[in-house]
Amino acid sequence: MSDILLNNENGILSVVMDAPKNNLMTTKFHDEFEAVMENVQVIAEGGSIRGMIIHGGGRHFCVGADVDALKERTSKDLYDVDTGKLPESHVTQKRHFTFLRDLPFPVVSVVSGFCIGSGSEIALNCHYRVVEKGARIGQPESTFGILPGLGGIARTIELCGMKNAYELVMTGRLFQSEEACELGWGDILTDKKQGLAEAYSLIDFISEDCGEFSPADYRRYITLYKNKGE
Repeated sequence: MSDILLNNENGILSVVMDAPKNNLMTTKFHDEFEAVMENVQVIAEGGSIRGMIIHGGGRHFCVGADVDALKERTSKDLYDVDTGKLPESHVTQKRHFTFLRDLPFPVVSVVSGFCIGSGSEIALNCHYRVVEKGARIGQPESTFGILPGLGGIARTIELCGMKNAYELVMTGRLFQSEEACELGWGDILTDKKQGLAEAYSLIDFISEDCGEFSPADYRRYITLYKNKGE
């Protein structure tokens, strides 16, 4: 049985991560995540999807990679000076994260509990992050000599600015949900267990009131959503 489930209800896809140990990103997790993302890519080409939500099946969004496995994988994924290329396995894995921001419909992560390391890079690569109170977020890779390699650095700079991104990535510290929204990492702060409802509301608003979704214009939609009714 798969630990990552893909559902389609009323034109909204949901990716439910429900792997052991609070979605510890083992090799099995990555393999299943990549398979689900390949399926998402095929479904997206059909043109009938209004949005997608990614969330954890339990208390936590994702606790990130297994540290020992990550160190081993990183030691193998070295840049080839002679060919000027990264290993194909790394390129493929990164593509299954970063392609989220190019999908032709809004992709929303609902962040609860821990959202750490490579798990936070899943959230970062979505268009929007709905953050529940009590969540703890961060990219602690630097504390054991590794930098985020799946789009997290560039996306943190885009969302939080260079100064904040440098501090967050290089210290690897964890920060709370309220600070996440203050920094621009998070888009909407909700009470616990209210994130999914907010994500559905956001997608409904964009699909019903904003016309055709353009990934490059993602900031405009969230501004309109926050200001609706004013």
